[in-house]
Amino acid sequence: MIWLLVSAAQIRDGMLTIDGPKGRHLARVRRVRPGEAGVAVSDGQEHVFSVVSVEGSTVRARLSESRPNRTELGHELVLLQAVLPSADFDAVLEAGTEVGVTRFVPVQAERSVARPHADRRDRWRAVVEAAAEQSHRGRIPEVTAPMSLPEALRGIAGTPLVVLDPLAAQRLHPMDASVALAVGPEGGWTGDELAAMVEAGGQPFSLGPRILRARLAPVAAAVILSAR
Repeated sequence: MIWLLVSAAQIRDGMLTIDGPKGRHLARVRRVRPGEAGVAVSDGQEHVFSVVSVEGSTVRARLSESRPNRTELGHELVLLQAVLPSADFDAVLEAGTEVGVTRFVPVQAERSVARPHADRRDRWRAVVEAAAEQSHRGRIPEVTAPMSLPEALRGIAGTPLVVLDPLAAQRLHPMDASVALAVGPEGGWTGDELAAMVEAGGQPFSLGPRILRARLAPVAAAVILSAR
């Protein structure tokens, strides 16, 4: 089934219009044909549709039913992820989106080797949008610009903060409420960074006795936090 995240402006008089890069992908890569069914999500509503025409890179579809989207967690899951090498960071964005992260905050940690260029954010947005549609999300997660740890902590003020630390005594467990999760780079957070997060109200948790790679740890932690 086709699953799309669209804007309200694309829906009018019971019809859905998909053009631009997304329309081109549907028409030329997926080669959709009239009669194919799908779901378009906009503003928390799922709209069931059937394709009626494909002209060039423009796909038009007729809507038949609307219903509330139920694929989201129901609370915010913000990931403060230390910047990783490009392929690893893309993997975190992709898998993190698939398991329910609602906002990604790239943190330029002291041990972060990568220094992404400003235009890298366009790539990040494309990764999360594709992952959101593939996993049938009801929204596209936000990806902020890279920032320092103090800036990131100010941005989540008032939200409970979970700090992933392999040396922490307390094991991570599900939390059915909005939460921010801080995950360091390969080599982990420095002592000063851990102290700053604890001072800001963060609670250290571990994933258990094994040490996971930096690209896997945030995904495993997000799954645990959002388990019901």
